[in-house]
Amino acid sequence: MFNFYVFYTVLSIIFMVLMVMLSIGLIIIVVMQDSNSNNIGAIAGGAESFFGKNKSKSMDAKLKRLTIYIAISILVTSILFFVVQILFKTLD
Repeated sequence: MFNFYVFYTVLSIIFMVLMVMLSIGLIIIVVMQDSNSNNIGAIAGGAESFFGKNKSKSMDAKLKRLTIYIAISILVTSILFFVVQILFKTLD
């Protein structure tokens, strides 16, 4: 017999772990981006690097795009998590 209680519990834990991992990834990606200020640089270095400005600009664009994707993923994951919680509450 299929146990819905175990299924929803495992699904909730998977969504929570996924949200934590996405949040940590988002923090890392945001810290890696160049800041708008000249005095404050990112962890990976300032805008002027060995490879030149264009390399930094393209990397910044990729990081910005990745930031948007991860933020949308966190939003979708949290909505799915609450849907699972609502379904779990209707089982009781």
